[in-house]
Amino acid sequence: MPDVAPPRWYQLSPTAFRRLTLVIVVFLVLLIGSGGWVRLSESGLGCPTWPKCYGNDLVAHASYHPLIEFVNRCVITAVGILTGLTFLAALFRQGRRRDLVWLAFSLGIGYVLEAVLGGITVLLKLAPALVAAHLVLAMVILSVGVVLHWRAGLAPGAPTTRGKPVPREVVQLGRLLLVAITVVVVLGTVATGSGPHSGSPGTPRFPFNFRAATETHAVAGWFLFGLIIATYVALRVVGADWPLRRAHLVLVGMTAFQGIIGYTQYFLSLPIDLVEVHIVSAALLVAAMVRFNLRLHSTPAERPRSEGGDDAAASVAGLPAGSSTQDLLPERGTVPTPTPVGR
Repeated sequence: MPDVAPPRWYQLSPTAFRRLTLVIVVFLVLLIGSGGWVRLSESGLGCPTWPKCYGNDLVAHASYHPLIEFVNRCVITAVGILTGLTFLAALFRQGRRRDLVWLAFSLGIGYVLEAVLGGITVLLKLAPALVAAHLVLAMVILSVGVVLHWRAGLAPGAPTTRGKPVPREVVQLGRLLLVAITVVVVLGTVATGSGPHSGSPGTPRFPFNFRAATETHAVAGWFLFGLIIATYVALRVVGADWPLRRAHLVLVGMTAFQGIIGYTQYFLSLPIDLVEVHIVSAALLVAAMVRFNLRLHSTPAERPRSEGGDDAAASVAGLPAGSSTQDLLPERGTVPTPTPVGR
């Protein structure tokens, strides 16, 4: 996309743009929560058609299930408007940055896919695989929103981290956490698709035993929690700075809370209020995990490089730009010739 700066009189300040990205992250969490409530309240077919609610009626009738579904569609519409505004704001931001424009564009593409998938899900009477894909895609869009908000707070050309670099092995452990939480979320949708909250009476379910699916989801959750504890130990060993360890402690607390809610809802026979808390908490946990990885990602500590480091060292040594400081060392098997003093 062209980097031609728009006229200053309608440019958006970087601070205002970052606040807008925070608003859309909040609305994406609300979207996941409202979608979960639609399923839990069995209002998934409260509006049996899409994009309209009943035949030619866009607005739902004054009854419980249609109104729940209609509220969710209103949240979806608000997210769509905010997504469009975010893309325009990225284009007209003071000091336009290509990374922010593309992230905002990706957010818009994700929203379109989510809206189309939601419509297909309604038209196919809440097929469990589509409902599961609908939630997973929403989590991906939320992750993109978190990355956009994070990068909007960085100065142009600044590194993606704001703290002390950590070894590459710790960075890889953080990436493994992202893989693990993806598996946990996917298995959670399978457990949900095998359980009693189908979104509407009579809708099909996954052909899995609900208890087995739930236990598999729980095992994956324990594996994730174990990785998080291992990451805590690694951060202490390498002497990570406090902001990074604080972001990790948020992960520890949120994962523990999510596990407690999960077990409680299971043993209380899945009351819908607790299941809704579990869904919203999962969205917040995904956001916190992405943000932790953004703070974690940096140049490994064992190979620090400053901008133009080799060229700067070569300049000091009197070598041409592009030379390495290794050029100062004699070749193996040769004896360096001493430089006469005083000349």
